[in-house]
Amino acid sequence: MEQIHELTLTNIRRYAVDAREMQGELMDVDASHTKTRLEQTIKELQGRVSEQQAALEKLRLAVQGDVQRTAYAAIDPRERLKQLLAVKQAYTQFQPVAPFLPSRDSELPSLLAARAIQQTVKETKDAIASTEARLSRTESTLQKENANLRDAHLLAQALEGRLERLRAQSQDRSQKTPAQLAKDLIAAKREQKEIYDGEFARLGEAFHEFVTEILSPMLAAEELGGPVVGDLPEVEDDMLAVGFTKKGKVKSTKKAPSDTLRQRRIDQIWGDKAMDEGEQLGEAEAADNDMRKLIESLFATLTGPGGGKAYCDLERDSAASRFLVRAKIAQYHPRDARKLRLIDFGRELDD
Repeated sequence: MEQIHELTLTNIRRYAVDAREMQGELMDVDASHTKTRLEQTIKELQGRVSEQQAALEKLRLAVQGDVQRTAYAAIDPRERLKQLLAVKQAYTQFQPVAPFLPSRDSELPSLLAARAIQQTVKETKDAIASTEARLSRTESTLQKENANLRDAHLLAQALEGRLERLRAQSQDRSQKTPAQLAKDLIAAKREQKEIYDGEFARLGEAFHEFVTEILSPMLAAEELGGPVVGDLPEVEDDMLAVGFTKKGKVKSTKKAPSDTLRQRRIDQIWGDKAMDEGEQLGEAEAADNDMRKLIESLFATLTGPGGGKAYCDLERDSAASRFLVRAKIAQYHPRDARKLRLIDFGRELDD
């Protein structure tokens, strides 16, 4: 047993040495005999095909009777026995026959190996492309899952902080009397109201500044037949004094209209709203006054008895009302364009 084991190890070592020597040697490729060897291989295969065809023809001639009948087992036991003996004889004849192998100098093994390698390389490339696509999808999914995990952690931390604050508030409330709780609630509501009032005042000042400095000249230009609010970002007093053409462009005349004609035009468009404490206003100031009064009327209607469902009656279709509708701040009555109301965003959220 030990001798067999040592012999096996010796053969393995000898094979390793021979393999290293073969790898170290350069492969001798004689390209001049390749065509000849290929032609010889083709002739060999054609000869083999001819032999097989001859054997097949010989087999056909040897078959006696109907082939269809011979292919199936006979009903007669004697005939069936003859068939089985024929099959046994055929297996016995073909069993010792050695399989066909190409000659030593044949190119057929190399061609088969090249085809197998080519197919393996193609399948490997397809597998690499498919793996890269799956890897890209997996990485994308992993990034999304990591983002979701971070969001979940942040949400869990926020919820834990909220729970801790609620526990602290609950514990604090449990230690106070109802009178103390009522005082704290009133103080919190007052503080919240002061914050809201301050924010409301700040937003009101910003709104009035926006209307006076930016919006009112644009509204005046639209009222005078100029471009719609937003199409002409900068509107100067000279443009309002000269006026606009029917196409909405500034008139090119160098001579400004007289104050009487200009004032008559302001009165025709804005009417009483062109007056402020007995003082005559210009185009931009009249548009500013018109917008402020419209906003006041809309707020009064919103906080009135009808609430967010009541509409304010418009004296005329003005640029101010159209701007509020385009900005989605207000909306017309579905069946009457002379009525307008503010969109009550807070009521929609409460609902």
